Parts: sequence; structure tokens; C-alpha cells
Amino acid sequence: MALAIPKAAILSMVGPIALLLTGYLGWRFYGAKALDSTYYALKKENIHISDPPPWLRSDVVAEVFSESGLERMSLLDDQTSAVIAKAFDTHPWVRKTHRVQRMAAGQIMVNLEFRQPIAMVHCLSDVPSQESSPTGASGDLRSGVPSSASAAVGGAEGAVAPDGAGQESFLPVDTEGVLLPTKDFSQADIANYLLIYGQNIKAVDYPRVGMVLNDSQVQEAIVLARLVEPLRANGQLKLSSIYVYPSGASVRSRWKLELTTKGGPRILWGSPPGKEASGEPTANAKLKRLVELARDPKRIGSAEVDLTQVVR
Repeated sequence: MALAIPKAAILSMVGPIALLLTGYLGWRFYGAKALDSTYYALKKENIHISDPPPWLRSDVVAEVFSESGLERMSLLDDQTSAVIAKAFDTHPWVRKTHRVQRMAAGQIMVNLEFRQPIAMVHCLSDVPSQESSPTGASGDLRSGVPSSASAAVGGAEGAVAPDGAGQESFLPVDTEGVLLPTKDFSQADIANYLLIYGQNIKAVDYPRVGMVLNDSQVQEAIVLARLVEPLRANGQLKLSSIYVYPSGASVRSRWKLELTTKGGPRILWGSPPGKEASGEPTANAKLKRLVELARDPKRIGSAEVDLTQVVR
């Protein structure tokens, strides 16, 4: 004959079991996560990056941390390093994330390669500055272009606008033609870079930082900017601008280029580097001649230097 278990005894067992089960489930779904968040959460102050270059003013770590949701990552997650690398790769000032290294006490070291600004691209607004043509009444692209590089910074998604000129602006670009955050450039910074003047370039066509200015004339000018940057940096030739004009003769490029100097001659470069017309000196030959002129400033006395002709 089976013995009946008193109901009181059953109830006395159910209570502790329910309490244990509730405690376990509470820890399983809430307590462990709270502990994980407290001791293993990724913290902004624990992320360290490569020494930023002098031109970089943005707080890259703070911007990446706030925009990518890294605060939700746990150091216990095997994918944390990959997620951190991907998050930094999306920042417009980061060219490439080379390494993410976990260190003691939850510290993270991120090895970054930063983008280097090389030029400012002159742009027009939607309202044309000249009624007759985008290059001005005279047909010269420099008609109506401000004589100085004085500028004031617009918004993070805007462009650098010249003082007193609501229809013109500048876009900072790196060595690959990527649009950089304009908020990191002050008025005094504009004169530190080559200014690129092209045909009918509009800031509204490039509204987002981090994207490439996919315009052939801009890309051709940037190739030249990279080539002459060492000469510009040493200040001997005082290079200031690159102008891009339509080319009617060359079959390899739609454009021809011209360099200007501060208080010096205009330099007719000709075809973009690597796209020289038949009989035209190579880019290296042109650069060599510029170096020779820089070493002997007395030879730069004329108002114009033509690099498109072979020197006998």
C-alpha cells in the first residue's frame, strides 16, 4: 500500500525549488550579463590608437565609439577585435586599420593608418557664378576666382566657403581623392594646400565625407598634386594651385593641367602624369626640370614656364 505524501510537505518542497529555479534563471539571463557588462564591457577610455598626425583634430576614438555601438561589445567575445577594426575602418580619417591588439586590464591598442590631406577642390554652388559659361566671360577658368585662399569652415557635411562668396567653396581631399571632414579645417589651413580649380565642380555632388570625388579632372589633378608635393612642401617654387582645362588635342586624356605659383610664373604642365601626348615629355622629365628651376630661382624670371616642350 502506497503512502500518501502530505500536501504540506509537498508545498514545503515546491517553495525552495521555485526559489532556486528563479534565482538560477535570473542569474542566467540578467546577472551574468550585468557582471559581463561591468567587468568585461569595452570602454572608450581603454581604447588607444596610433599617434595622430599633426593635421588631425578629430577625436577619432570618441567618434567611432559613439557612432558604431562598440559600448555593447564584450571583451569575452571572440569577434571583438574584428568588430573594432571594422568600426575604425569606417571613419573618414582612417585609411586602414592594420592591427587590433588586446592587452592586460581590458586595454585595446589599435594600429591605424591615417589619411593625409593634399589639396582643396574649388566648387560652385547650384547657382552659376557666371551667366555666359562656367569658366567666366573670358573663357579663362581663373575668371572670378578669389585671389587669396581665405576661407571659413562650414558644417561637417558642408564645404569650406570663401569669405564673402556664397557661390564658391572648397572641399578638402586626401591623396586618393577621398573627401575629408571639413569641420577639421580652419580658415588658416586653406593656404597650406594646393587649390584645385576644375570645370563646373559642385559641392552638392559630393555631400558625404569619406567618399571619393569621382571626377576625372579632380583625379588627374590629385595625381599631379602627389607628384609635386615635395616641391611645394619645401617652398622653393611656392606652388599654390592646379588648374584643369579641357584638352582638345590629347587622345589619352580629356584634360590638360597648369600649375600656378605665389608671385611667380604660371607653369604649363600639359597632359596629366602618365597620359602624355605623342612627343610630350614624360612626367618624370617635367618634374626633373621643375627641380632644376627650384635650385636656381634666377632661371624663373618669365611669366610662363612651358613644360610641354622638349628642352634641347
